[in-house]
Amino acid sequence: MGRRKVTKYQKFKVLTLLQAGLTYQEIRNTLGVSNGCISNIAKKEKLNLPLENRPGQGRKKSTTPEEDRHLIMLMKKNRRKTSRQLASRWNLSNGKSISLRTVRRRLFNAGYKSYTTKWKPYRKPHHRSVRLRFARKYSTWSFNEWKNVIFSDESHFEVFNRKTRSFVRRLPSEADQPFNFQPRVQGGGGSVSIWGVMTAKGVGPLAFYDGRMNGPNYIDVIKPQLLAYIKKNFDSNSSWYYVQDNAPCHKSCFDMNWFKRNKINTLDWPATSFDLSVIENIWDIIDKKLTNYHPTTVDELQ
Repeated sequence: MGRRKVTKYQKFKVLTLLQAGLTYQEIRNTLGVSNGCISNIAKKEKLNLPLENRPGQGRKKSTTPEEDRHLIMLMKKNRRKTSRQLASRWNLSNGKSISLRTVRRRLFNAGYKSYTTKWKPYRKPHHRSVRLRFARKYSTWSFNEWKNVIFSDESHFEVFNRKTRSFVRRLPSEADQPFNFQPRVQGGGGSVSIWGVMTAKGVGPLAFYDGRMNGPNYIDVIKPQLLAYIKKNFDSNSSWYYVQDNAPCHKSCFDMNWFKRNKINTLDWPATSFDLSVIENIWDIIDKKLTNYHPTTVDELQ
């Protein structure tokens, strides 16, 4: 392990404690510095020398600026490589060895920190082009036009298992304490599935359903709630749209015929684009609020 740099402030504290008559062991235990460091400061004080090192003193860096740039270049070729993999590749290229700690320190000093990757749906080039066409087509829509869009979606909530992350404050030595764990119950202790809508006017009705969705079942769930909501909030002569994702139960011939018979215009939505639908945020809000209620049964969850 390399020597830790002692700051100017720490050196003056060592000198103050020496002048106060404390022993090397007492100073070491108080400030966490080595006996060698204390001895050097004592010698400098005796010889009336400055406590600060002269410029250029101290251990030289094991890598040159050019070698540091090479390390960054290797990292940029594959940003998911581990420190061990980067060190191995760098060592082969430069004919000398650097430690994993040096790799991490050089990257950190250059501003590159390690972050958890974000999850997103896999999108093929076709998906991306459809999303781009969608964005261009509706980029000129005004707020008044988006006010006439009904966003819909389904979600699933379990009694015990929450989707949101939780945090706990602890010491490094308390990693295995019971309070550090968030139990997960197999099956979630029961669950509810819901369909809901929202518009610029706010959230709309919710409908609970059981089991897997298919075309006829989907219509059975949404029919009473959706038709009543449309009748109450939208003029039959105005242009308005119903938005749903591309799940098979939404796009069956049975569904499309029902929408057509009831004069419900559906807005074509690009695949794998749940991030474009505002109602997705509602499910996150609900899940976070459930962490404060701690339901223990399906009835309480509803």
